[in-house]
Amino acid sequence: MVRTLALLLAAGVATSPAFAQSTDWRSAGGGLFVGAAEELQAPAPPPDSPPSSQPFDAIVRRIATEHDLDPNLLHAILIVESAYRPDAVSRAGAQGLTQLMPGTAHDLGVDDPFDPEQNVAGGGAYIAGMLERYRDVRLALAAYNAGPGRVDRLGRVPAIPETEDYVRDVVECFLDLTAGRAIRSVRECRNDALPPAEHSPILIARTP
Repeated sequence: MVRTLALLLAAGVATSPAFAQSTDWRSAGGGLFVGAAEELQAPAPPPDSPPSSQPFDAIVRRIATEHDLDPNLLHAILIVESAYRPDAVSRAGAQGLTQLMPGTAHDLGVDDPFDPEQNVAGGGAYIAGMLERYRDVRLALAAYNAGPGRVDRLGRVPAIPETEDYVRDVVECFLDLTAGRAIRSVRECRNDALPPAEHSPILIARTP
């Protein structure tokens, strides 16, 4: 069964209880999420649904199945992280489709972060671990972007413009993909003006 995703919809906010810890994560998200709290579940794609037209869909679906993820969530991460560019390198040194830092890639057993299958496998394992840890998609995405240490210390989405934008963008891309839209770039998911370039986590091209 696809993981429960506490996703923001226009009518309100999804929240989830703490995961066997005393910390109350339900107030996480700060100003990103406003409105009435309601437990929502992301729709699971039918078993016989045709393959998506999104790039790397076969790899994404296989990795998503291995980790009990909605493939649209993994696609949304690829869109926001790299715009489906397997050779993407950020200014901080994150690499490949899911923008793994070299140390994280090593820890996840990714030998070649520019190999799409290895990279998506690593990124899928990492976000699955964050979802298992926090039981809240907002916190999991914030930890993916800013690191779990910050999320653990604050008990919410850190008030970092890049991280707030990242959580919003992945959620919006996920919702667009779930609605059946073909998305290739985060610009296609945003409904408002783009943030300044210095707030963007992406990216400089890898050079041979």
